[in-house]
Amino acid sequence: MSHPYPKATTAIRPDRRLLRLQALCGLVFAVFVLLHLVNVMASAFGPGLYDAFQLQIRPIYQNPALELGVLFGSVLIHAVTGIVRIRRRPRTRDFGRLPRRTRLHRLSAYFLLIVIVGHIAATRLPSVIDGVWLGFAGLSFTMDRFGFIFYPYYLTLGLCGLYHGTYGTYLALRSLGVRLPAPAALGPGTRVSLGVTALLAALLVALGVLSFGGLLYEIEDPARSDFARFAAERFGVNP
Repeated sequence: MSHPYPKATTAIRPDRRLLRLQALCGLVFAVFVLLHLVNVMASAFGPGLYDAFQLQIRPIYQNPALELGVLFGSVLIHAVTGIVRIRRRPRTRDFGRLPRRTRLHRLSAYFLLIVIVGHIAATRLPSVIDGVWLGFAGLSFTMDRFGFIFYPYYLTLGLCGLYHGTYGTYLALRSLGVRLPAPAALGPGTRVSLGVTALLAALLVALGVLSFGGLLYEIEDPARSDFARFAAERFGVNP
């Protein structure tokens, strides 16, 4: 009897060059993801820290050449190569048998792939159209008006970005030939340290999201922000 889940043959193995291209572009974009997540985490420690941190890094990643050529280019290539590899992947029903870390990595990738275009458009178009920066006030406004959507959305986005970015960086480095230990080879102490670090990072992301809505400390009225004016003028959202 043949095995119900046959192994991939040489003809359907992923193209190593495609994998390395995806890994390289993923590493480039991971730098931005790290800065973005640190920005969210910083907001958990007090009002103004989100905007203060963003004012320091925004001139770098929003430089037109860097943003269009490197940032957007890397995420586009990373996504396209990922889709190509998904389509080339053998069609089996053994997803549930994969290691949990692999399943989480793929599920987070699917979520990010679905929302990435809309997220970029929503956060960049106000500044491109009217010179209005989203900033902390813009995030607070969306939480105040549509919190039932944006609390779970930003929490899921932050946690998916955190997991996919960190574990993806590990996979990318290994794909590019960097000798890193396999997860199974890690000792108990290392696993505990990594687990505690991951939980702490996830907690800070969650607290950062809560801070946008003023649930951790008092914030200014988001209805008085430039973003609230932009939303009212462009989309008729009552400030």
